[in-house]
Amino acid sequence: MSQIQGVGDMSDDNSKLLVDIQIQLARIEKTLEVVPTLAAAVETLREIARNADQSAKSAHHRLDLLQTAKEIADEALRTAQTAIAEQNVQKEDQKWFKRTFYGAVITGFAGVVVAAVWAGIKLAALN
Repeated sequence: MSQIQGVGDMSDDNSKLLVDIQIQLARIEKTLEVVPTLAAAVETLREIARNADQSAKSAHHRLDLLQTAKEIADEALRTAQTAIAEQNVQKEDQKWFKRTFYGAVITGFAGVVVAAVWAGIKLAALN
């Protein structure tokens, strides 16, 4: 009977071991249930990351274009400022020319008036 009892004890030990294994397998299965959901979430995150990368590249390209446009605008501003400065110099030159011209005309007119008055005085003296 002692052998039968030993066999029964072994059978109980094996049963407990099998139950423990089943419990651990159930826990593992429960843990693995979320894996398909995680895989879908990871794929979604990959897609979001790809879109973010494309957006960043597009924004970088637009920034490069804006930098080029800014450089062109700065050059245009410098050219316009140079042209305005040249126009101001030309205005000053025109003022000088106008003043000189009108001064000469006024002096000439005054000379004519003085000559006419002088001629009038000489004619009056002769008569």
